[in-house]
Amino acid sequence: MRNQSNFQTKLAQIEKKIKKRDFESALNLLESIYGQYNKDLHINLLVGEMHLSIGQYRESEKFFNRALKIDSDHYQALYGIGKVKFLSGKNDEALLFLKKAHRLSPNTYDICRDLAEVYRHKKDDYQAEQHLLRSCEISGFNDESLLFLLEFYSESGRLDKARELLKEKFPLETRNQALLFRKGTIEILDQDFHQALDTFTRILKIEHTHIDALYYRGFCYLNINDLDHARQDFQQCIKLDPTANDIHSILALTYTLEGKVSQSINIWKEFLPIFSRPAKEPKKQTIGTILPMKIIDSIDIKSKPEKMNISIVIPVFNEEESLVILHEKIKSVMESVDKSYEVIFIDDGSSDNSLKILENLSRENPNLSVLKFRRNYGQTAAFAAGFKYATGDIIITMDADLQNDPVDIPRLLQKMSEGYDLVSGWRKNRQDKKLTRKIPSKIANQIINKLIAGTGIQIHDFGCSLKAYKKAIVKRIRLYGEMHRFIPAYAAWLGIKVAEIPVTHHSRKFGQAKYGLERVWRVILDLITLRFYTGFRAHPLLFFGKFALTTMFLGSLLSVFLVVSYYLTGVGINSQTFLIFLLFTLLGGMQFIIVGVLSEIITRGFFEARNSDEYIVEEIITQGTDQ
Repeated sequence: MRNQSNFQTKLAQIEKKIKKRDFESALNLLESIYGQYNKDLHINLLVGEMHLSIGQYRESEKFFNRALKIDSDHYQALYGIGKVKFLSGKNDEALLFLKKAHRLSPNTYDICRDLAEVYRHKKDDYQAEQHLLRSCEISGFNDESLLFLLEFYSESGRLDKARELLKEKFPLETRNQALLFRKGTIEILDQDFHQALDTFTRILKIEHTHIDALYYRGFCYLNINDLDHARQDFQQCIKLDPTANDIHSILALTYTLEGKVSQSINIWKEFLPIFSRPAKEPKKQTIGTILPMKIIDSIDIKSKPEKMNISIVIPVFNEEESLVILHEKIKSVMESVDKSYEVIFIDDGSSDNSLKILENLSRENPNLSVLKFRRNYGQTAAFAAGFKYATGDIIITMDADLQNDPVDIPRLLQKMSEGYDLVSGWRKNRQDKKLTRKIPSKIANQIINKLIAGTGIQIHDFGCSLKAYKKAIVKRIRLYGEMHRFIPAYAAWLGIKVAEIPVTHHSRKFGQAKYGLERVWRVILDLITLRFYTGFRAHPLLFFGKFALTTMFLGSLLSVFLVVSYYLTGVGINSQTFLIFLLFTLLGGMQFIIVGVLSEIITRGFFEARNSDEYIVEEIITQGTDQ
């Protein structure tokens, strides 16, 4: 009984957190009980609903499927999957699940309502109408169901049905503004301007600043030739939204209809560019607008209205499940830091809903920007673009998968305040797979530390994305390949003050790791490039000379071994051939490495000479503007 009581208490706490949109806390509570109750139908449904509410469709579907395994005919699980399919644009699959849920529970309002929506998207008006009518019957023709049905009739041009519905079912005393507004627009379509006038007046008694109701009431006055009242409503609209040019136009029209042309022209002058006085310039021919291909040629921070203290740069590649939670957590942390900040997400060619979620977040948050790549260029290119667009004096980098914790940002800044130029995170208790992630990373870190041993700086974890840089560092380093992880090594050779602090590292909750063991070879080759650029850039002959001498030594040693082996042991020709092949393989491999380094030098020289980037930014998305 005590365990059951504790379970119910935690469920209530989780539901309370979800209502407050505290998804991080809700997830933590769920994790604390899910292992024990993972076969509980209700908890799987709850987790599915939570992921659905924050746009994590893939995770949501996973838990609804688990609920179906527990009860294959549970209508809520079927409905949940149907809704996920619909929101993901898979209307045919959504229809299958929703119809099955409807058969099991024909009197559920939400199922009927969503079935109607799917049928509307499939252009099946008959089935859409039948399910909307059924949802109205179930709800007793409440405001919400009536609004949906009225929208359906008006948008499909069936004004006779809309009129009939208004006459028979419309609640006379309702204060639902959306319902009243829909009623008014239907009355305008039906040319019943006096009745529409009364309807919009009812809305304005509830909310006197309802700009759409003011506009449509003015339109009704205009149509019954009451120009004075029409003007009053349009003028009130302009006070609420001075940039609404269409309202200026219709206000000018009211004066024109009365023959007051001069007053009409005065209104036109307020907002039409044609009436503004141009500066005295030589006359130029006017050419129509030629829209360019959607590519951002230059990420120009001069156009940004405000420079920030801190810029947080986050590459994103198929991380739809974590973005809302990550942004909420960053907001919470940065509110406690007395510094202005911006968050820059770089969409690195995501194929899921990541970009759509980021666009929605940018509309609600003025300090959030999104750089959209035309395709997937990789994490280094994403960091390079973010560094270029950032305006902050301090630039923080982190991953988008929730393994880095924004709570550590103030600790990075505190360490930097001690006089350091770069502070790197150390995933001391790393929550990753040992064989494919931790062991290769440890080997790479040891190699890098040996390469920079002459600087006196040793870092435990070069691969941790959670770092803080002073702007001057990243603005002067051009990044290629996998080189973003080696910035501290570059900095060490340049004499920059580098520090490292332990940071929190969480296990991956959503999605999949984007890199595996195949990345090891790229990192090894970049290490060779790093060694060249940090120790031999001014004297490349020394670098290649070491390779040449080593190759000659090994070749000579193998030749001696071949001769001695032949005279002492009488080794057959097959063994000799094998050793010769081995020798040529070694020499060929060394040649390929040298050619690779030379190609790296040429490529870098090419990019530096062109002063261009190896990535293309298609779009910059912010709250107010799309570039």
